[in-house]
Amino acid sequence: MVWKRTISSKALEKAVSAAVKVDDKVIFIANIKGKLYAMDAVCSHARCILGSLDAEKLTVKCYCHHAVFDLTTGKMLEPPYVAPDAPKEKLGLKTYQIRDNNGWIEVDV
Repeated sequence: MVWKRTISSKALEKAVSAAVKVDDKVIFIANIKGKLYAMDAVCSHARCILGSLDAEKLTVKCYCHHAVFDLTTGKMLEPPYVAPDAPKEKLGLKTYQIRDNNGWIEVDV
């Protein structure tokens, strides 16, 4: 694995979350009360970019069909409303190690 620079720590602190391109991936990153999270940002259902963060529940919702993913594990918690019988256990997303390195957020891809 290789640590890749994504966004400044200050920008992420201000935005709270962001979808960033890292090589050929799009990764959703978040800074919630000083704790960093990173997971694939492309929904496993219809390939839309995730983005609706619920910081209290540590979940991210897909804008397209409202599938909900656990930010800490990548597991799909709620299937998309257009496919309520989707196999949630098979549609999880990858999570990544993330760190703040001298004012830059880096993800281990």
